[in-house]
Order: sequence, then C-alpha cells, then structure tokens
Amino acid sequence: MAEETSTMKWILENMPLIAIIEGLIIIIMGVLFYLFPEKESSPTALIPAIFGAGLLVPGYLAHTNERMKMHAMHATAVFALIGTLGGLRALPDAIAGNFDRPTIASLVLLIICGEYMFFSIMSFRAARIKREQEAEN
Repeated sequence: MAEETSTMKWILENMPLIAIIEGLIIIIMGVLFYLFPEKESSPTALIPAIFGAGLLVPGYLAHTNERMKMHAMHATAVFALIGTLGGLRALPDAIAGNFDRPTIASLVLLIICGEYMFFSIMSFRAARIKREQEAEN
C-alpha cells in the first residue's frame, strides 16, 4: 500500500514530466502511422500528434518555467480532455472487433489522454488542498 501511495505521489509531483513523456509517445505514434500506413498515407493519421504536441509543449513550459506551471498544466488538461473525448469514437469499432490503425490510434489516444486527465484532476485537487492548508497556517 505504501508503495502505491509513493508512486501516486511521484506522479502527481512530476506531472510536467509525465506530460512530456506521454506527449512524445502520442506524437511518435501519429508520425509512425502516417509514415507507414496500412494502405495509403492520410494526413488524418497525424491528428493524434496534434494532441501529443498539446501535452508536450505546455508540459515542457511547466517543467522549465515555474511561473508558467499552473497555466501550462491547465492547457495540458484541456488537450487531454479533448483527446479523451476524441478517442471515445474508437469504442464502437473496438467492440465490433475492428482493430485497424485508426481504431488503434484512437484507443491509444483514449487510454493515454484519459489516464493523463485522471492524474491531472488528482494533481489539481492535491494542489488545492495544499493551498488551503497553507492558508490556514
């Protein structure tokens, strides 16, 4: 139990780094699916890369500039929310057993952005609690 708590604490304290890593993963996936298509190359394969950049760039800003951290992390949360909602479109295809590349890309987007959104909410909540405790002291 203590290990789970310390892992969660590490993640919540390093959200900018998590945003950078997950943004890179999504960008790489989008570029690979664009460069190596199943049939013919389509620019829509790069759509996940846009969401990856939406995590990577503000995550980098938050990691390198403490003054920008709050605003940048809120920007990553917006991109994660939109990516999560966009990834939901893959669920009917996945349930039907259609696992072509667009479905896989959308599922990866759903999982990564959904997971990031969850940790963003937990991080914002922890920051609010910390501010409230500091205000009481």
